[in-house]
Amino acid sequence: MPRFVPRHLLTDAALALVLVVLTVGPGLVMGFLARTNPVAAKGYAEKMALPADRSWWVFAALIVLGLLVRQHHPPLALVLTGAGTLGHLFTDAKLQLLDLALPLVLYTVATVARNRRVSLAVLALAMLLVYAAMAGGRVYVEQQEFAGKGRVREQVERGSVEKVATVAPAPPPVFSVDRLVTVGQAVTELWLLLVAGFAVGDAMRSRRAHLAAVEQRTADLAREERQRAALAVAAERARITRELHDVVAHGISVMVVQAQGASAALDRHPDRAATALQHVITTGRASLAEMRRLLAVGGTPPDEDARLTPLPGLGALPALIDQLRSTGMRIELHVDGVPAAVPASVDLSAYRIAQEALTNTLKHAGPGAGAVLRLAFEPGRLRVEVADDGTGPADGADGRGNGLRGIAERVAMLAGELETGRTEGGGFRLCAALPLPARDITPAQP
Repeated sequence: MPRFVPRHLLTDAALALVLVVLTVGPGLVMGFLARTNPVAAKGYAEKMALPADRSWWVFAALIVLGLLVRQHHPPLALVLTGAGTLGHLFTDAKLQLLDLALPLVLYTVATVARNRRVSLAVLALAMLLVYAAMAGGRVYVEQQEFAGKGRVREQVERGSVEKVATVAPAPPPVFSVDRLVTVGQAVTELWLLLVAGFAVGDAMRSRRAHLAAVEQRTADLAREERQRAALAVAAERARITRELHDVVAHGISVMVVQAQGASAALDRHPDRAATALQHVITTGRASLAEMRRLLAVGGTPPDEDARLTPLPGLGALPALIDQLRSTGMRIELHVDGVPAAVPASVDLSAYRIAQEALTNTLKHAGPGAGAVLRLAFEPGRLRVEVADDGTGPADGADGRGNGLRGIAERVAMLAGELETGRTEGGGFRLCAALPLPARDITPAQP
């Protein structure tokens, strides 16, 4: 025996018990009271039609069983309850309280139906069968009543017994307008209950479907939000990684070249060595400050005044060129077109592209190599071109790959174009075309 009984099973069992008691209870009470007032009790018991035949209890058992299984197997419960209700209507030709289980089970079927058309078809079939059972029950009961009126009377006359057969009147036709109307009036109450049960169940099904859709939508939105947050975090990490690469690669490259120059001039030109070391210190401090700005954004306590260096842009290119020239590198800057204000993303990307390209020239173009930086402001785009006249390192290994990968990522983020290749003299050339928003050239109204 299971130690735990589901709550809904106990509820259905209690409901079935209540319906059975309300159906047969009044007849049982009247039968008990018949001992004190037999005449009145007998008439009331006959009016209540206390069930005494086995068929009624068999149909009642089907209804009770249907109520018990309606939560787990609604279709089976509908079949069992429908069979019991139709049996009662056919044998007694009237609605009883226990037959109210059919609308209740129909409500359960309507709540779990996947398609409203299916539940509507079930409702129509149930109403049709109820009408047919009620009509058949009326015909059956009337035939039984007319058959009982044909009886044999015994008449005792002059000491002899004479049997006279009394012929019963003919029953009304089975299919008649009066009978159809009467049956329709009799099943109207049950029809209304069936429609009400279906309507409430269908409304509950629609509400559950709506709640499920809302919950699914909420889960989808939460998942999309998490995905967007993850993508934003990944994009920010990639951006910080690119920025760190540019800052560290440029700073270390300049510091290495300056340190090599200081080492070479230490003995013969101490003043030049001191200047080179001062450049190393300045470059190192600037690189550290920029790395702190990248890594410690949002980590400054609220009570401290966080004075962060603004992001570099095209305006910082002269300082970058002067820094690289301090290493002995030859750099020329050419600006074509009319300089105009550019978006912050393009401004930063153009600066980083020029910085990375010039740093690659410093590291990989070979000793004595020079570079030409050209900025061309064209309609709808900004071209950043860096070309050097170097021959590459002595060992022939050119390590521009990582730098070019970062430049390509920046250009791709802005939906620009990138071209790389060798110059006629054997140097390396890089040209990035960054899109610019269209400028309004409409003349001002006087």
